[in-house]
This record gives sequence, C-alpha cells and structure tokens, in this order.
Amino acid sequence: MRRPAPLAGVHAGIDRLAMWLEDRAPRPPQRFCAGPDGDLGCFDALPPLPDGPAGPGRWSAPSPRARHADDRMSVLWFRAARRSLGTAVLVPPWKTDGIGLVRGWISLLAEAGRDVWLVVPPHHIERAAAGVRSGEGFVSLDLAELRATFEQLVLEIRVCAALAARRGPVDLVGLSLGGLAAALASTAIPELERLGLVAPPADLPAVLGETRIGQRYRALAERGGTPLPPVAALRDALAAFDPVRRPRPAADVFVGVGRHDAIALPGGAVALARAWGAEASVYPRGHLTLLFACRALRRDVARFMGAPRFGRARDATAAPFPGAARA
Repeated sequence: MRRPAPLAGVHAGIDRLAMWLEDRAPRPPQRFCAGPDGDLGCFDALPPLPDGPAGPGRWSAPSPRARHADDRMSVLWFRAARRSLGTAVLVPPWKTDGIGLVRGWISLLAEAGRDVWLVVPPHHIERAAAGVRSGEGFVSLDLAELRATFEQLVLEIRVCAALAARRGPVDLVGLSLGGLAAALASTAIPELERLGLVAPPADLPAVLGETRIGQRYRALAERGGTPLPPVAALRDALAAFDPVRRPRPAADVFVGVGRHDAIALPGGAVALARAWGAEASVYPRGHLTLLFACRALRRDVARFMGAPRFGRARDATAAPFPGAARA
C-alpha cells in the first residue's frame, strides 16, 4: 500500500488554512441563477485592435467587451532581462492585488528572454469597484454574470496576444484561475507558440463539490434561498467553462499540477493535459506551495520556455519538452 508523502498534509493544510481565512471575511448571500446554454461567446473573430503598448509600463485601452462606460482592459509590461525572444502574456491568480504576488513569475519569464505582459483581470487591482477587495467580484453564482466576466477576460487575453504577435513570438502563461481563462483563450489564438498552465481549476463542478471554496459558495447560495444543485447538474450548468470541450490549441502545452492541491484539485488539470495530448507534470505540492514555493516547477517552466541556463531553446523540429506536447 502506497504511503502518503510525509509533507502531503502540510501542503494540503496550507491550502485549507488559506481557504479558512477567506471564509472569515463577511460576504452577503448570493442567489444561484443558471445561465444560458451553449459555448462562451468569446471565440469569434476579434474586433478591430487598438494601438498596443508603446513600451514597458502600464497600458490600457477600452475593453473589447466593456461592462460599463469606463471599463478598460489593463496590462503591465516588464522588459525581458536579456535580448527579447518574444512576449509572454501572464494571467495571474484570482484575487491578485498587485505585482507582489507574481513578481517571481515575472522574473522567471523575463530571465527566459520574454517581455512580460501582466494582464489585469476584470474586478482586480484598479479594475475593482470602489471599496471592494481586488478579485472579490470576479466569481458569481449568477452564471450569466460569471459567463460575462470570463468572456470579457478571454477576449482581453486574445487581444493582448494579437497585439504581442505584432512584435514577434507570443507565449501565454496562466496561474490558478488565470490558468483556466488562459486555457480557454488559447484555443482561439492561432499565433501562440507556447502555453503554460499552472494549477488551473479545470473542473469547476468538482471544486464546488469537494473543496472549502465550494462549501463557502454553497453556504452563500443557501443563505440567498437558492441552494446549489447537485454536482451532476452543476456539471451541465458549467459545461461552457470546461476547456476539454474546446479544440486543442496550436501551441506547445505544459501543465503543472500539485498532487496535494486542495483548492483547484489536480484531477481536472490532469484530464485537460491528457485531452490535449500532453502529460501533466505532477509535483508533490499543494495549490499555493506549487504556485509560490516549488523550485522544480519553476525549473521546468524555464526549460519549457527555452531559458539558456536550463538548456538551449528548442528547435522547432526537436522532440517536445517532457510533459509537453505540440499539435
């Protein structure tokens, strides 16, 4: 019988502690409302593109799917640490409140020779409503609202990738919930060279059914007088958010998974990698310790990006990086 790793409980425990701390924040009840059927409406041809960023720093433009009059997409551009080999569009985790949380990822990608474009998701940082914590408004039990938020973010990622492609090769890296949005967006970015997904919650019904985050939202729904349906019914209601249903992206794919992830859960990401012809790279970490305290993951992502200190950049005809696959 296989014994669990000695630190497995520690990694999962850190995730559970973080969720418990989140549970302590006061939140109003939410009503569960089923959304429309069908795919997300963010995969058609892009609208006319704005002028892109002129150089490092903050850039913004009207959102291609604005929710209100002054709703603007926003990007922070960080220069490559050496000769630029292209642009990496980085989609951060849920509730990111600044660059501090992802500074290590920005540095890793910059050291790999990428200009880094950090996407500011809707409801985050300067896009959060006055008096509302960064990211708090992103997830809603009104599934029509949740769809609209994801459609907006996916479109903005696609616009950023199209603008970056004017400068040269473009890669996409998504972390946690940003990884789910990146996975969906990648299926409609023909210019994409590489896609890196780290701990994406690729099975949202499982997250709602098996984690403390799910317990939180179930409690909010019950307080709102509209209990969440069983997981099987949720799977139908959330089908549009399942990236496995989308075509495989035309890019190299890397999926990093924490074996003891108690927040996003590993099963959905492993299934996504398999569906897209990649072998998930699984690490003995939880969700947070994978994202922010896993040297092996960062080494592998750096190698995947072709960082010189981890080996020469892959030739297009070379065998794919272990754990990755190409269309």
